[in-house]
Amino acid sequence: MRTSCQSETASAIADLELVDHHCHGVSSAPLSNEDFASLLTEGGREMLSAIDPIASPLGMAVRSLCAPLLDLDPHTPITEYLRRRSSLGEPAVARRMLAGAGLSDLIIDTGHLSDQVLSPDGMKKAGDFETHEIVRVEAVAEEVFASVGGEGFVDEFARRLVSRARGAVGLKSIIAYRAGLDIDPDRPSVEAVSGALAGWTPGSRLEDVVLLRHCLWVGLGVAEDLGIPLQLHSGFGDRDLELWRADPTRFTPWLRRIPRSVNICFLHCWPYHRQAAYLAAVYPNVYIDTGEVNTHAALGYDRILAETLEVAPFEKVLYSSDAFGLPELYYVGSMRFRSALGSLLEDWQRRGFCSLSYAVEIATAIGRTNAEKLYRLGR
Repeated sequence: MRTSCQSETASAIADLELVDHHCHGVSSAPLSNEDFASLLTEGGREMLSAIDPIASPLGMAVRSLCAPLLDLDPHTPITEYLRRRSSLGEPAVARRMLAGAGLSDLIIDTGHLSDQVLSPDGMKKAGDFETHEIVRVEAVAEEVFASVGGEGFVDEFARRLVSRARGAVGLKSIIAYRAGLDIDPDRPSVEAVSGALAGWTPGSRLEDVVLLRHCLWVGLGVAEDLGIPLQLHSGFGDRDLELWRADPTRFTPWLRRIPRSVNICFLHCWPYHRQAAYLAAVYPNVYIDTGEVNTHAALGYDRILAETLEVAPFEKVLYSSDAFGLPELYYVGSMRFRSALGSLLEDWQRRGFCSLSYAVEIATAIGRTNAEKLYRLGR
């Protein structure tokens, strides 16, 4: 039985407007049943020949949590869910899911398959919230190399990254995908960069370790000059990743060299969320989130969030969904975050560690004000 204090905690968290500090746009085109299924797995469309993505923790969460927003009963058969979804149309589904998620701001990474999802302006029209951009360092580097080649790359990349970053609230690097977080922290020499550029094939993606290190150091310099944070993918991701190399503690040699004025936010982190929590507890400029696993690991998220908050300072943890393509991911991420955090704070209150007012303060910090401060959203 819930006490009145516990009910007040749950109510306050339910009413809290969240800042989703790392997400992507929803699909800009109607989704087939196969499209829908493929967006429920990080394995992509190839997984559809091996598994039914609906038969997963995320699939279960979508059916149980999202069906009522489509005027269906929870656990309705997936064929009925998809039929109802199709009859409403993608824009209507997006409006319902985004409104239900209770968001005030979306901070959107525009560097991944941007031609397949709504832009920040498109997302703003789809829901009642503010949108802000995160610029992906490697995506800008690839754009520059495609346009100017190797000879003018160094100067043009630095210029264009500054230009793009001036209209954004932060930068992001996916160096964990391309090389791992355990790479040499020394800044490459001019000669090494020139040699690596000579071996980069136009139209191919940026994978050379020397160039990745160069671009990350340039990005850190831009972040310092503009006073914006740098997001770093860590932990859970798709098959491009060598997961063991995405442990955020492998980035420690870089953290020892990066100016303390540059704030770093590790994204996702699972299964290294405890390691990330440690970094947030000992480095003043390190922030973390547990986005993406509040969807893909929806059924175990209570434990994951509780383990993250074992040592992480409450002012260093942020909310995100990492939603991409499916508007359901925004809703599931929000609902699982609210439920898990509410249960944890209620437990702390029962055990005498936390008052109601402090529980609400913690929830507000993690759900919105930490992001407002980190990204200088002007409130």
